[in-house]
Amino acid sequence: MNVDREYMQWLGEIKLRYRSAQAKAAVRVNAEQLQFNWELGRDLVMKKAEERWGAGVVEQVSLDLQAAFPESKGFSPSNLWRMKQWYVFYSEAAEKLAQVVREIEQPQVVGEFGMPEKFALVPWRHHIEIITHCQSVGEALFYIQKTIDNAKRN
Repeated sequence: MNVDREYMQWLGEIKLRYRSAQAKAAVRVNAEQLQFNWELGRDLVMKKAEERWGAGVVEQVSLDLQAAFPESKGFSPSNLWRMKQWYVFYSEAAEKLAQVVREIEQPQVVGEFGMPEKFALVPWRHHIEIITHCQSVGEALFYIQKTIDNAKRN
């Protein structure tokens, strides 16, 4: 085989496209996982799970999900509580959620109190850090946007 400059340039382009595809896939996987977390948090709130099934319902859901999906991480009781906390943080004021969408420059929202699509650009761990340290939705939005901006620069 003759490896010349043109071949090396072509190979470099292939590698760049592959890395780009990997990054896009990771963002999509993150988006789907975050949407799941949002919806589970919403379900726990909307179904009034603790009132309906008792104080240990979150722990039981955790055990049941861990049994059903032993290869998956993220179903600990503390993480399920975080999902609920995350949903409540943003959805307690529907007007604030509309503001969230406007402020992060993404007009699309999934569902009635859906997760703003740009939230998908922020990893789950960052979302938890943001809501546990911020006093308001406005402050949280500032850090979400900073996280997104920083990711774009890197």
